[in-house]
Amino acid sequence: MSSVIITSTQELERAERATYALITYYNYIRAWVVYLRREYGPGDDGINSFIDKIQHNAAFRHVQGGVPLSRELTNAYSRGRLTFRAMHSLPFKEHPEVALSANFWLLVQAYYAIHGVGLATMIALNMNPPQSHRSFRAAFSSLVNTYFPDPFCGRCVGGPRAKDFSFEKISTSMDKVTRQSQLASPTSVVEIENVVGKSLSTTRLKFLDVRFDEKRNEGKKKRLYFEEKSECCQKEHATSICDLIYRMRVRSNYDNPDMYLFAPKNADNATDHYRDLLYLTEVLIAGLDALIERRIGSRSMAILKNRFE
Repeated sequence: MSSVIITSTQELERAERATYALITYYNYIRAWVVYLRREYGPGDDGINSFIDKIQHNAAFRHVQGGVPLSRELTNAYSRGRLTFRAMHSLPFKEHPEVALSANFWLLVQAYYAIHGVGLATMIALNMNPPQSHRSFRAAFSSLVNTYFPDPFCGRCVGGPRAKDFSFEKISTSMDKVTRQSQLASPTSVVEIENVVGKSLSTTRLKFLDVRFDEKRNEGKKKRLYFEEKSECCQKEHATSICDLIYRMRVRSNYDNPDMYLFAPKNADNATDHYRDLLYLTEVLIAGLDALIERRIGSRSMAILKNRFE
């Protein structure tokens, strides 16, 4: 009897942890989407307003055209666009129940859609193609901070302690972020920016822990001094939306798949999350498309996009 009770208790705790993690990530993505809609409006009109804001950016206007449509750019773009097309083709609106299982892979698809189109953008801008996920995330952080408007230009910097973190181009602070519950659905103006900040700060904390572990393993040390941790923080790029999506992708498929496998099955919530992440990915890709088109020209961009019509 005792073993049955223990097993039931363990399963209950497992489900509670999965639910907690799932609600947290749902709210993180929801906050970014609400932020976008607040700034630019919903749907296609919102995406068009977002692109218009990018095109009026001084850095964007300084980007020169005349870059040829290379095979390397085409291959990277095609990989990203095909992945996004797979996300978009799922009939989750007509069949909400499919979102329950599809969300398990959606984060992987979102990251690789952004990775493919992002890599094509970096090639178009004559940036050195990143050779690892870490270097890609660092390059992406710099790219969105330079060319993208709110909220994607927002980043988290600092460390090694969470209280040492600060934010660039986000109207929040670590004090507000610390007090903000990630289980509260983001609705008010203040909450949106606090939850967006929390999504970046918790992501930064996670990746700094990875840096610290690597440093300890290199020196075969049990602990690092504060100065050593500070040095790691200086080498860690500013944390952006791409880092958040990559972190969620890794956690959902490797670190904590329980959050999709054992959380309560709610088709409506799963469908809302699928719609939110799909929209977030679509807006990011639209912004990257605008940069690519600025470099290769509208005619070459039409040829590139027509491959997926």
